[in-house]
Amino acid sequence: MSLPESTTLLSLFSPDAQTAEWMSAARTPETRARIQRWSRVERAGIATTLVGVALLLLASFASVAVAIWSSASGRDPAGTLWWIWGTAVGVACIGALTWGISSSRRQSVCFADGYETVGTVDRAIKHLGSGDDLTWWDLRITAAVTENSVLRRRLHLEGEHHDRRVSGSVRFRHNTFDPDAVDDIHLVEWDGA
Repeated sequence: MSLPESTTLLSLFSPDAQTAEWMSAARTPETRARIQRWSRVERAGIATTLVGVALLLLASFASVAVAIWSSASGRDPAGTLWWIWGTAVGVACIGALTWGISSSRRQSVCFADGYETVGTVDRAIKHLGSGDDLTWWDLRITAAVTENSVLRRRLHLEGEHHDRRVSGSVRFRHNTFDPDAVDDIHLVEWDGA
């Protein structure tokens, strides 16, 4: 399998379209640099996780090879197996941890220059999980910015009992005053909580 000619090592670590959009919404060069930095760390975490998953797949074949080698040579395979599986699990865990932390930090930094607004939760739509999937909620929020302008936002949250938040206040950040940019939201806090 070969990569397209336009794909370079640098392009694998460049910000995606959403991050580029948030970088354009950032008002200071420092925030743009922080968004780009966390985006690169996030991509490195994704790449490390993928390498870890590949190592986990290869570890099973390596374990069979080590078992055959140890039975032929009469040596104990325990130390080698610990290194094989420890490396594979370690790389996958480090990648997943890096990916999770950097994704959260990038999300926060994308709204660092945003506007803070208080809105009201109008609806809470419950989406039941099945199997290992968690139950998540789609909260519909409105916020009156001026007499003629009302922001409509949609907030996705995992967990239980978010239907209790209906009619409650929520403080959130947003990068645009576009009334229909429903996904332009970052939760700050629940007012009164």
